[in-house]
Amino acid sequence: MSSPEIAELPQAHADSPIPAPEPTGNAAVDAALERLRELAERPAAEHPALYDDVHQRLQAALADLGR
Repeated sequence: MSSPEIAELPQAHADSPIPAPEPTGNAAVDAALERLRELAERPAAEHPALYDDVHQRLQAALADLGR
């Protein structure tokens, strides 16, 4: 039996730059997604708070669409 091959993703390497997100045309969404680029600079212990902030920003942007 052979072992399964594991695909390596380029973003899995710590020294790989995180690409800028493509603009969505919504300034609030773009600002929220831009925060994800901070992940590489922050220790893993701070990632949940950053993800939570991005999630809250995206929820607020979505809520604003209905107004």
